[in-house]
Formats: sequence, C-alpha cells, structure tokens
Amino acid sequence: MIHKTFTVDGTPDIDVRIESGRIEVHRSSGSEVDVKVDTKLPGFIVEQRGNSILVSSDKDSWLSRGSAYVIIETPPASDLNVSVASAPVYADVELGKADIKTASGDVEIEQVETLSVKTASGDLNVRAVERALAFVSASGDLRVAERAAGSVVVSTASGDVHIDESDATISMNTASGDAYIRRFTGRTASFKGMSGTIDLGIPSGTDVELDVNLLSGKLRVPDPEPRKSPPLRRMAIKAKLVSGDLNITRA
Repeated sequence: MIHKTFTVDGTPDIDVRIESGRIEVHRSSGSEVDVKVDTKLPGFIVEQRGNSILVSSDKDSWLSRGSAYVIIETPPASDLNVSVASAPVYADVELGKADIKTASGDVEIEQVETLSVKTASGDLNVRAVERALAFVSASGDLRVAERAAGSVVVSTASGDVHIDESDATISMNTASGDAYIRRFTGRTASFKGMSGTIDLGIPSGTDVELDVNLLSGKLRVPDPEPRKSPPLRRMAIKAKLVSGDLNITRA
C-alpha cells in the first residue's frame, strides 16, 4: 500500500494513468490531497510537481501497465485527468475540469464545471455539468441525472443519451443510439443520426424555429398553443435523420 499526502498552493491538478483497477476521488477534510494506492506493481509513481500530482506506474508512458486501486481525497474544484484501459472512475467531489479517456471502464461523476470523456464501451453518469460537456463513445451510454449547462457536444455510434434538463447549446451526432432530453430551454439544438430516435421536451411559451430533414423517419410535434402573450423564449432546432424519428413534446 502506498499512502502519501500533499500540500498544494492553488488548484490541485491530478493526473492518473493506470491500465486496470479502480479510481475513486472523494472530498478531503482540509486543503491537502491524500493519495492511497493498493497495487503489487513495483516502482509505482505517486509524486508532486508544483500543483500537479502524478499517480502512475510508468511516468514515461501515457498509459501505465498493471492493476491498481487508487483512492484520492482532494478539495472541491480540483482538476482531474485520467487515462485508463478498463478501470472504472468514480468521483463524488465537485470537480473543476475533468478529462477522462477510457476503453471499457464506466465513469460516474457527481458535479463538474467542464467535462470531456472519450470511451469505447464505458458508460458516463453525471449528476450536473455547469459549463461544458463533450462525450465521444462507440457504444457507451450518457446519462445526465439533473442538468447540463453551457454547451453539450455528443458523438456516439450505438450509445443512448439521456439528459434530464439542459439550457445548453446542444450538438449531437449519433448512428443508432436514441436521445432523450426531458426539458430543453436552450437557444439552439442540432441533431444528426441514422436510425436513432430523438425525444425532446420543450416548455410551453416557447417560439420554435424548425429545420428538419427526415428521409424515412417521422416528425411529431404538439398542437400549437393559443398565442396570448409574447413568447417566453425562442429556440432553433435542426435535425437531419435517415430513418430515425424526431418527437417534440411539451415538457
């Protein structure tokens, strides 16, 4: 077992590089960063470089080889960079910027300012994203339990997307995955897909400009509302789908 504690003057920038195992990031009780690593690999690196903390079994490689169970306790708003093959990543502390690359490990994050995740088959579950979310996946699913703000950019092959609420600028490119946004209040949303279905909930009092191109799919929209006052918001929805449907409902 490796156990080290670091004092950081500023925002901690934590860099974890392992091949397999598990990564957990929790809130620390103070301003220090505490790192515990359970591994049998010789020469495992846990070291500090200014405000950066490196956790890796090979500091000269972008992806370390071998298994390790990493537990990190850090103050809120820390930055996190992770490169793994099959290790799941779990963080229940509020993060600043998080950049995660994984092949098959699932990612679960409580709250983050800016989040970028690239994965092959791993799923991403996040409660809230405050500024920007970028998700690239082959078959992994994306779920935002509460809100996604700022901007959302998604590219998937067969993974599904579920966002509870968003006022972000949204751009989604999917092949066969479905997308569901329960309540959308942003200004623009763009969707491109082959066979996936798009379900979009829009609140009453919204003036919507539609630019939709469907080859064999169907467009479903609610009946127009009686106009009693100026719209509360305006938005533009663009969609280019081959055989997928676009369903717009009132949130």
